[in-house]
Formats: sequence, structure tokens, C-alpha cells
Amino acid sequence: MIALLLMALQQQPLASRTDTLKAEHNALDYDIQLSLPDTGGHFVGQVQTRWLVGSTEPIHAQLDTVFRVVRVLMDGEVQTRLTRTLYGKEDGLVLIPHRRHAGDTLTTVIRYHGFPRDGLIIGTNGYGARTMFSDNWPDRAHDWLPVQDIPSDKATATFHVETPAGMRAIANGVLLKVDTLGHGRTVWNYRISEPVPVYTFVIGVAHFAVTDLPKAACAIKCVPMSVWAYPEDSAYAVAGPFRRAGDMVDYFSKLIGPFPFERLSHVESTTRYGGMENSTAIFFPEKAYQEKRLTEEVVAHETAHQWFGDAVTEADWHHVWLSEGFATYLSALWVGHADGDSAFRRTMREAAEAATTKNPVIDQPIVNPAIRNIDSVLSNNTYPRAAWALHSLRGLMGDSAFFAGLRQYYANFRDSSAVSGDFAAIMNARAGKDLTWYFTQALTRPGYPKLDVSWKWENTKLAMTIHQTQPDAWGAFTLRGLVIRVDGVDHRVDVEGRETVVNIGGLQAKPAKIEVDPDGWWLLTTAVIGDK
Repeated sequence: MIALLLMALQQQPLASRTDTLKAEHNALDYDIQLSLPDTGGHFVGQVQTRWLVGSTEPIHAQLDTVFRVVRVLMDGEVQTRLTRTLYGKEDGLVLIPHRRHAGDTLTTVIRYHGFPRDGLIIGTNGYGARTMFSDNWPDRAHDWLPVQDIPSDKATATFHVETPAGMRAIANGVLLKVDTLGHGRTVWNYRISEPVPVYTFVIGVAHFAVTDLPKAACAIKCVPMSVWAYPEDSAYAVAGPFRRAGDMVDYFSKLIGPFPFERLSHVESTTRYGGMENSTAIFFPEKAYQEKRLTEEVVAHETAHQWFGDAVTEADWHHVWLSEGFATYLSALWVGHADGDSAFRRTMREAAEAATTKNPVIDQPIVNPAIRNIDSVLSNNTYPRAAWALHSLRGLMGDSAFFAGLRQYYANFRDSSAVSGDFAAIMNARAGKDLTWYFTQALTRPGYPKLDVSWKWENTKLAMTIHQTQPDAWGAFTLRGLVIRVDGVDHRVDVEGRETVVNIGGLQAKPAKIEVDPDGWWLLTTAVIGDK
């Protein structure tokens, strides 16, 4: 039976990988050296990469054609057979031929310079101070770094960031040392020893005020934490949105598993997209600080990404709900933990509205292989609707099995990547029953159920008819264990097809109140029409 379930879950689209670029070789580790300018946007970079060779095909390092590649080495030798070809319309590939076999390792070095068009944002913040921040999502790291820019290809990295006088740099991982050069310039050396996706590689350079927070989750694994903000916003950041940042790490560590990295910093940034869950160094948009509207829910969302998105990464962008839906639901759980069940329910009601009546892509599935523009994978489907997919799954499984499954999924795929079928297989096993019908319905179909409930009471018997009235294109939904509450007494029914008839006996009086899914486990709308 388990083998059959696994085979079913490997069918499209739960296990589909439809991103256009595939990894021929595995980048294991990057050593990144950057010399950033005092003025202007021109910088010099050198990236050393250790590769696990997958075939005799050339190494492919993506790099925007705006940069001039001045030197390429392979295992220390200058490459004279280097070729550079266009990839798509604007992106570039540095192709490095080799004579290795699958399973071998080799090291390449690419030295380059130029003015970045994107990916590394060089400018000024709202206070007029110079700033430099990377902004990689979804595949813009290769706009300034020669890398393999694929979410499933995760690597460790070392950063050596040379900055102008008076500026501080943050990058992924732990600060190893700071080297002082002439003319006040400084090299900041960071190392992240856990493999993370390239889109979460990060540098931030600015005039920062840095505040250390108390270490978090020490009952499990102590996590050093800090807040990096512009001096004008530092007091607000520490006393406001990040005042319970350590409590969030405590909560998620107990709920899911140990924090996956050696430290965590919350960083004010001036970028194109704003908030970004970069591994160990989360970026938040400066405007939210200046307008005093950065919320704890946003901080919790980005913090949750350290587990899901960074440590466990979607192997293909079309499965981004494994990152964004998880972070959205976990942030709602944090709200409930911190501020009570009523706050959790309010958060989920707001998410339900965003997932249904205010969802411009409700006619599309959560996992949608038809999407070809990667930027379009982020939507109300992959955030609030995906959060509701998890919430309904929890209702079907029960808390114990659901959270045990979540912890196992994290443990199994930590430092790796997964697709929806991987998650479904684990949750099926934890549930002890076949929930393939649910994953297929929740993730691969559009819409949500709209129920009209009519009823008639006669001689202690209640006869109910549940009509599904959603558009034909959405199909009919299966709702197993749907709760119908009649005058405070719960009755569980299985809804199948466009019309379901339910008979409840033993009632001593005509019902005064009938509620459908009163505890809010399903994403649906209902209308109880009354005694017909």
C-alpha cells in the first residue's frame, strides 16, 4: 500500500519540476570576494566554486553579460578554452569545459568587474546615506555573482566583503574576522557552513547601528540574535517589531525543530523587493521602519522561513507554497501562541478572505506548472490559500499527527530540497491513511467549495441537503469529516459530489441553530438556507 501511495504522489504535478533551467553539476561551496566602491556602482568580484561534476558537459556559471570576465581558472590553471554564450535574452553563461567524470570534484575561479544592472542595489536610503544590498529573489543572484542560480542547488559559502571607510557589512553566517586595510577600508569575512539556496545569499553594506538581542531557544540550541538598523530607526526597531523576536525563535524551535543556523540577524535594507528571508540575515524594507508599520506577524513570517525556504527549500519554483504557505501559516500560529486563540482565528479569517473573495488568481491551482514567468509564482494562492491548505490538513490529521509530520518533513529534508509529493508522502504516513485525494484537491485544482445548505425537520429527524454551487470549472470538492453543529451538538459528515444528503435523527425539537464548519477548518463559504 505504501509503495502504491508513493507512486501516486510522484505523478504530475505534485512531483513536477518544470523550471526551465536544470542543474547539470552540483555547486558545493562558494568563496566570494567583493571590492565595493566608495562612489558610483562599479565593483570587482571573484568567485571560487567547488563543484561535484555530474557529466562531461561544461560547467555552467550564470553571470549577466554586463560584466567583463577577466580571468577564469580551473583547479588553479588558466582556462584558454573559455566560452561565453547568450542564455535567453539578457542573461549570460560562462561555460568552462573540463575532462572530469561524473562524481569527480573540481574548482573554478571567475574574476570579473562591472556595473550591476540588478541583484546588487547600490544607492542611498531614505536618509540620504549610501547603501549597498543584494536582492536576489527569485533568480537574480546571477545578475551580480557568477553562480548556478537554481533553488534546488544549495551550497555553503564564504564572503569577503571589502567596504568603504565607516561602513559595516553583513552577510550569511557567522562573522569570522574583520581586516583593516589602507585608507580606512575594511574587509568583513563571513562563513555559512550549512548549504542554502543561492537566492538567499546576501550582503548588506550601510552605516548600521547594531543591537545584540538575548540569545534565543537556549533550551534546545542557543541562537545569537541581533538587530541591524539605520541609526535613525534603531530605537524603534528594538522596542517595536523585534521586541519578541527571540520568543519567535523559541516557539518555532520547539514546534518544528532546532534553529537550522548559527545565528540570526534582522536587517533594515534598501532594496527592490523589500522583505526577504535571506539565510541568517533577514532583510526588511526601510519604508516600514520609517512609517512605523513593520508588524510582528511579518517578522514571524520571515523568521519561519529560516526553517522552510532556507533550510528546507522548494526544489522547483512552482512548489513555492512549501516556503510561502508554510511561513504564512506558521506566522499565524505564532500570533495565536503569543496573543491567544482569538488572534489566531482573526488572522486566519483575514487569510481566508485574501484566499477567496479577494484572490485574483482563484481560478488557478496552488501548484501550477503552467506558470512560465517565475515572478508570477508568488500570489494569494501560494501565501494565504496555501496556509489554509495546511490548516485543513491539520484538521483532517489532528494536531499530534500533523505537527509530528511537520517535524519529520523538516528533519528529513533539512539542508536539502523537496517538492509537494515529498511532503505529501510524509504526511500520508503520519496520518496512517491515504490523503492523496486531499493533496490533489487542495494543491492542483482551482477554487474552493461554496455550500448552500437546506434542511427540513420532521418527527425528531433532520434531513439536510448540501449543494455545492461553485463554478463548474472548479469541480466538486470532497470534505471528509465536515462538522455540522446542531444546537451545540457536533455531527461529522462526508461531503462528496455536487449534492450530499445528510440525515440526523434523535432530535427532540426543531433546530434553533445550525452551523457548518463552526470551528473553521475548511476554506469555504456557506449559506444555511433554512427549513425547506
